[in-house]
Amino acid sequence: MCAKNIVGRVAAGCAPTLLLMLLLCMAATAAGAAADELSEMDRSHALIMLRDTRETIEKDYFDAGLKGVDVGALAGTAKARIEKATSIGETLAAVAQFTLELDDSHTFFVPPWQTAIVDYGWSMGMIGDVCHVMEVKPDSDAAHQGVVRGDVVKSVNGLVPTRATLWRLEYLFHTLRPQPGLHVELIAPGGAARELDLAANVRQRKKVVALNGQSSGVDIARMVDEQAQQLREQQPRVVEIGKQVLLVRLPTFAIEDNVIEAFLDKARRHETLVLDLRGNPGGRMDAMRLLVGGLSKADVSIGSLKWRDRSEPMMAKGNGDDAFTGRVFVLVDARSASASELVARAMQLTDRGTVIGDRTAGAVMTSRFYPLRVSHGENVIAYAVSVTAADVIMSDGGRLEKKGVTPDFETLPTAQDLAEGRDPALAQALKFAGQSLDAKQAGALLPSR
Repeated sequence: MCAKNIVGRVAAGCAPTLLLMLLLCMAATAAGAAADELSEMDRSHALIMLRDTRETIEKDYFDAGLKGVDVGALAGTAKARIEKATSIGETLAAVAQFTLELDDSHTFFVPPWQTAIVDYGWSMGMIGDVCHVMEVKPDSDAAHQGVVRGDVVKSVNGLVPTRATLWRLEYLFHTLRPQPGLHVELIAPGGAARELDLAANVRQRKKVVALNGQSSGVDIARMVDEQAQQLREQQPRVVEIGKQVLLVRLPTFAIEDNVIEAFLDKARRHETLVLDLRGNPGGRMDAMRLLVGGLSKADVSIGSLKWRDRSEPMMAKGNGDDAFTGRVFVLVDARSASASELVARAMQLTDRGTVIGDRTAGAVMTSRFYPLRVSHGENVIAYAVSVTAADVIMSDGGRLEKKGVTPDFETLPTAQDLAEGRDPALAQALKFAGQSLDAKQAGALLPSR
């Protein structure tokens, strides 16, 4: 339902899953694709979503003054758009735009269940201030048309990706209004520019999902399979380099405590831990605290959380004699967000570790995820809203929101590095750890999947 990098920004409690959302109701029905015919009932549903989304934000947003934003006026504009809309997609876009006007990385609308699963077959990300293709699936249309890792992305459907806008583009194309294909302007690592129409792999699914009755078994089994696949992708990848170095790539903090505990236990048998948080969008605050605490004998003051009605210390409990006390290197990039940024900055402020890579996303708040629903005959339409519940102040009094973490050693891959599988940031960390691997050898340790 949600783009992975968006959901990962939920930092209070577990990141929501498709199964969790759907189990809130006896059945869920889709609002339909953007081109679906709009009925007056659909319009009424959107107005209810807007009303409930506004009420949730006004009730639980961390700043009672809503940062001076006139929410009533924004809601009025959204209501007018819904009343003039000619498609379901336009009504949902109006609700989404209402939430985005707060200009807050952790406050956004999660639309109802889509009737199709769209896989573009490629992904993009920022390196420095330039957007690049980061992954290409071998069997995708993008691969067949010659798109490669490292291509510079100049525009997508006429929109220019920047550090400030990329997450909104991904929200638009993955979560709000998935497209059957995207028109892109690319520049190859060798310098050749081209424009391509890249078709997505679109798989239709049922508009009504049964969670009871005769057909419920098949639907529930399919959702469990989807959740299991997501969990597999979230597991750390671990590489031991002799007794000297443990390399851990952690794709998300939306994981259980025992996952963190397992690789920390293994790390204690090594001299150096290289923690790769590149591309990690965040997740559970408790998992972040456990990791920071596991790297220190004593308790660690990470900072404080500023809720609407109170402030509270953000502490990580030290692990005493069971703590990993060796050297720590943390790899980050522009896709490292939320809990990942807290770990990286905590390592710097406590002089516990060295941060290598690119400036992080600057999306550091604590949010809560509110599953909502609107009646649709005997069924309900499930949707949600993420609301920033607390601001994050680091132990030095600084904020990371919209700033990010500046690495101790900025080490950026070139387009050619990406295309040829070289990893200069990991090579730099391993050099500091006493391992003389070049960028090509480092890239082979944890190759892109």
